[in-house]
Amino acid sequence: MNLIDEKEFEERSDNIDDSDLVIWNIENDHFTNIQKKLKGAGAKLLVGPRGTGKTHQMRIIYQESIALGKHQSQPVCIFTSFGKYYYLEPLLVKSSNAIPIFHTWVLCKIVDGLYKYCKDINHNIEDLNEDYISPKLINDFIAKAEKLSPSELTSHQLIHEISISKVIALIETLVVKLNKTKAILLLDDAAITFTPEYLIEFFDIFRSLKTKIIAPKASVYPGTTQYGPRFHVGHDAEIVNCWLSVVDETYIAFMNSLIEKRFSLYTQAVPKDILDILQYASFGIPRAFISLLRNYNSFKENTIQANFNRTILEQSKYIRIEYDSIKLKMPQFKGVIEAGLYFFERITNDLREENSRLVDEKNIYIGIEETSIKENHLSERMIRFLIEAGLLYEDSSVRHGAHSAGENREYRRYIPHILFLLLERTFSKSRGFNTAEILRNLKAKNKKHPLRRKIDTILDVDNKYKLKLDVPPCPRCSTPRLTEEQRFCHICGTELVKQSAFESCMNINIDQLPIPDWQKQRIHHDLKINNIGELISKPDPGTELRKIKNIGIKRSENIHKTALILVDEFLG
Repeated sequence: MNLIDEKEFEERSDNIDDSDLVIWNIENDHFTNIQKKLKGAGAKLLVGPRGTGKTHQMRIIYQESIALGKHQSQPVCIFTSFGKYYYLEPLLVKSSNAIPIFHTWVLCKIVDGLYKYCKDINHNIEDLNEDYISPKLINDFIAKAEKLSPSELTSHQLIHEISISKVIALIETLVVKLNKTKAILLLDDAAITFTPEYLIEFFDIFRSLKTKIIAPKASVYPGTTQYGPRFHVGHDAEIVNCWLSVVDETYIAFMNSLIEKRFSLYTQAVPKDILDILQYASFGIPRAFISLLRNYNSFKENTIQANFNRTILEQSKYIRIEYDSIKLKMPQFKGVIEAGLYFFERITNDLREENSRLVDEKNIYIGIEETSIKENHLSERMIRFLIEAGLLYEDSSVRHGAHSAGENREYRRYIPHILFLLLERTFSKSRGFNTAEILRNLKAKNKKHPLRRKIDTILDVDNKYKLKLDVPPCPRCSTPRLTEEQRFCHICGTELVKQSAFESCMNINIDQLPIPDWQKQRIHHDLKINNIGELISKPDPGTELRKIKNIGIKRSENIHKTALILVDEFLG
């Protein structure tokens, strides 16, 4: 069964048609609370790893606002995505006015979202009077910025004409014209991960857009998003967690509704116990469940056990690849990320041993002593990266025991990805493959206390040493950098230029594409294309690929789409 082209198996919410998005939406207390927060007053940060539904929640709110049109009870709703910010990233090393260009691009994207909202509710944008900015100018600037045309942008009139105050006036004018009380800005893909300079600028804009009438909301990642020195999470914006915990009492009901609404036609050949286990194995990430279900239906192993094992193993490889990709995106944290993988493997192994001794209960919580995390600030970063990749879920902290000073020890509680606990046979007590036993142990009552550990007792000497920044030395005198942000060598004064994450992505070898080996070989040999950048920069990649024997329209489209997805996943 080839499910790649079936619309139900589209993993990215931004690629789903509006009508399907609404039909497939599931009402759940957790997500209802998220939507109330996003529709309410004040600035909010919607936090979660990829695939947890951040874009989905924002798009659902936008669709609701359009469906109710100009109804007074609905706020003005502006939705825009900054997912293509990485096209502007090379400007930081190539253009002296990268920040003004980025600043203008952000404001243009918001205005463009406002114009789309007006169009969707049939409101004439020219009615905005003196605050009106030509849509043609807005689109022209966005297009040129994303095509890296700094020479054309330096003198662009919007660099000097558009401002935060003008955008605020534009939005508030629309609120008054529509006789509403407020506007919400849904700023998707705002985790501008690899460019701290842009992040500082973005969150300065974000904070400045907050008024009594305007409530900005942004979706961010839990690990790699850096807010800069002038933005204070908790004070400038409230955190809203998008990730539905696998131990939430509504979790299984949510997953069953997802299956019923979207995948009922594709679960008939999946044994009930296997389907239930896959729900736990997706670990609260709908995108992961989509991948697991598609793969289980696509694989044709001889037995149910073999099919299940292959499905779980392939998904684990994909998650590890995504986690490892952070090293390419943020090479200064290479050692921290490697130490994180060792940390993760140790705690899953410890939990497997813990569960082998339990009867009629399970333990999926690891408790890490708070003080041991704070001993090295990179320990905190290590854990954040694991959360961002979806490998760890952070729950509320608990207190246990007593210090000599009489104070309780505080432990941060984490749940490792259930899929990796399944790989460790954590929920299997017998030797064979017993799905009923696995499910029974998955559903068992959780032990009261987490398995308690310290960072020092988990990491060995080699991995403790990796908790440091891997920043390249001065290219002139080879003196090590003192900090990640250092711009000039403190010995010889040479400018320290960092590598562009965008250019690193463009240099990814064609061999890294998840396509058949013969296709990779022909792309190399016949087209002399060696990396992703060379492929996607072609004026017409599809036509170029069809020059290869046995590659027609469908295969060429699939190769091109796969390359674009790789870029989005790497940089998004």
